[in-house]
Amino acid sequence: MGDVSERRSAHTVRDVPLFDGCGIDHVGIRYHDLKKAVGWFRDTLGLPVDHETRTMAFVRVGGDGSHLALFQAEGDEPLRQPHHVALRVPDTAAAEAALRAAGVPLRRFGPNWGFQDPEGNAFHFMPSR
Repeated sequence: MGDVSERRSAHTVRDVPLFDGCGIDHVGIRYHDLKKAVGWFRDTLGLPVDHETRTMAFVRVGGDGSHLALFQAEGDEPLRQPHHVALRVPDTAAAEAALRAAGVPLRRFGPNWGFQDPEGNAFHFMPSR
């Protein structure tokens, strides 16, 4: 078994990140009752709703452009949370290319290319504002 410090991960340890992260753009969460969820964030927490459609809403959190992206769950879709995390980067294409070059598989998450961590949590990139 050995000392914990002697154990090695199957993954390469990097000195620098693969992409230039600027923060979290939004966290996507699915709800069985989107209308109720939007009302709770707006009316109970007092957070402004910047954009709302029948199937999604962007709720602003703070002044740095971060949002909660609330989505209407479809049918019996399980509500695995978070649905996804969007990472803010200066150049989405460069970040995606760096992941591809490192052998990280990318797949479509709606209109965006994204990736999953070892537990299956979904991430995608959004351009810095």
